[in-house]
Amino acid sequence: MNKIVLIEPQSREDHVYKHVRMPRLGLPILGTQLKEAGYEVSFYLGTGDSLPWPEILEADLVGISTTTATCREAYQVAGLLRSNNIPVVIGGIHASFMPDEALQFADYLVRGEAELSFLPLVQSIESGLSPDNIPGVSYWSNGNMVHNDSLQFKIDMDTLPIPDLTLLDRFSSMISTPVMTSRGCPFNCSFCCVTEMFGRRYRHRSTESVLEELNRYQGKNIFFCDDNFTADPKRTKELLKGIIDRGIKLKRWGAQVRVDAANDDELLDLMRRSGCGIVYIGFESINPATLERYNKQQTVEDIEEAIKRFHHHRIRIHGMFVFGADTDTVDTIRQTADFALKARIDSVQFMTLTPFPGTPFYNQMESENRVLTRDWSLYDGHHTVFQPALMSAEELQTETLFALKRFYSLKNILKNVFLTGWGSVIHRTIGWGLTRHFERRNRWFDRLLEHQQFVANSQPVRLLDSLLTSPGREKYRAGSTIADLKVSLTAQGGVLYLKLRGLADSLHRKELHRALKGALPRHYSQMVINTEGLRFASKNAAAAFGNYFDKLGCRMHRLQVITTDGSEAKSMLSWNSGNRFKMPCFELLLKRS
Repeated sequence: MNKIVLIEPQSREDHVYKHVRMPRLGLPILGTQLKEAGYEVSFYLGTGDSLPWPEILEADLVGISTTTATCREAYQVAGLLRSNNIPVVIGGIHASFMPDEALQFADYLVRGEAELSFLPLVQSIESGLSPDNIPGVSYWSNGNMVHNDSLQFKIDMDTLPIPDLTLLDRFSSMISTPVMTSRGCPFNCSFCCVTEMFGRRYRHRSTESVLEELNRYQGKNIFFCDDNFTADPKRTKELLKGIIDRGIKLKRWGAQVRVDAANDDELLDLMRRSGCGIVYIGFESINPATLERYNKQQTVEDIEEAIKRFHHHRIRIHGMFVFGADTDTVDTIRQTADFALKARIDSVQFMTLTPFPGTPFYNQMESENRVLTRDWSLYDGHHTVFQPALMSAEELQTETLFALKRFYSLKNILKNVFLTGWGSVIHRTIGWGLTRHFERRNRWFDRLLEHQQFVANSQPVRLLDSLLTSPGREKYRAGSTIADLKVSLTAQGGVLYLKLRGLADSLHRKELHRALKGALPRHYSQMVINTEGLRFASKNAAAAFGNYFDKLGCRMHRLQVITTDGSEAKSMLSWNSGNRFKMPCFELLLKRS
């Protein structure tokens, strides 16, 4: 084993993160460890369709890191790789909190912080040994899932290498360069999974190490991707003084901070002098009851004062708000838009509250049966995926978008130009375009909410149950058994479940299309096709069904195909010889029997 490919999938959905070509730093650190150990490493960031498949399919092993919103894309990539007999390792925050689900699509799983587990796992796979002694690793043994104990301590940040970002394909095209100086957060917001993943103890790299890394990026834009860059003000001041004293000339930098950072005049002065151009602040709400429910440990007065103080130092503010708490109403959303405009926040992020796996809020919504869909690609903060308490899901969705359109209106684009410069104009112009684009592209979701298709606890409804015959079925007689195709279609909780059993040829595919055409409801977004009991008469038949599944996948939001036969799975994915590496429009789950 020599060639290893690392992939960070990007979602195809329209949201703010989609337009930022900047990787998270987990895979670059792992890639650097592998490179130093003598492996050939490539790192790609993008949607499945944008990946260089001829190069990837030459890999000896592929590692994929995924968030909740990108796991659908990760699973599609993993299915294609496994059908080509390439071992797949999945990790990242979603896989760490949903290991049983993620391992269905992978050969191995790394949970939590991976820097002490991934390289030993690769070496174990290479030597043919079981990874049973590697902490945080999950794997298959005799058809069963095995979850090793988690790592019992948090990693010392100074033991990690400086990530080699040149491993990333098209590294030079990045507008902003990510630098991580710490992990963990001493706070514990109810909707955030940072503390569950990285702990509440704030761990940071030595100042010398960070300065060494920053010196590589003279003249570049830097984004400090810490969850709370100023959690330890004394340490942050030391770092900023080092940037100034060593003459490290960054073009500008930004970071995520809390409102309490604005209380320290010395810190604000050092931030501005060292090149800070923008801060990203989780204001979350202007509703005092909601701030208390979120456990934010801040007040509306704190928010107002922080805005004034950052603006006094001519530092732009990207304010992040989350709507949908049990204390929020439609008026809360409208009043927040008024507040953001009156306070002259430079740019905003109005998001819907999202129950991410691993958070207390997710556990609450699960226990109260308020989750509307488990299509994880919609868990991006732009789609309402749970039932709010004081408004309808449709109201939360439409009012959030309306608040964004109010803030990012043409009449407001120039309002901050004399306060914080042209940067605010650029961000507001981009926001105006993205908001309108999102509105056009997501009308299908509004229709689903309107027709209440996402019903979490609905009873199963049988839509179709029949035998489909093929004109050529006589060829497939086995004793007294005739090769009919058994089709069962049910609907539950907004998801369609299609089971196919029997021996299928290419003509069956046409019969299936005719049968489903009249049985499929008008509004639906998810479908699961179970082919565990299906066998194909030939590779051409498998390709024909694969082509049909792909067309179905293009019509809906999410399609998952379950099979137990790797060779037939590969045949299903080889229907288009002219474009063999086209990503299928469905997730392929190779289930282990």
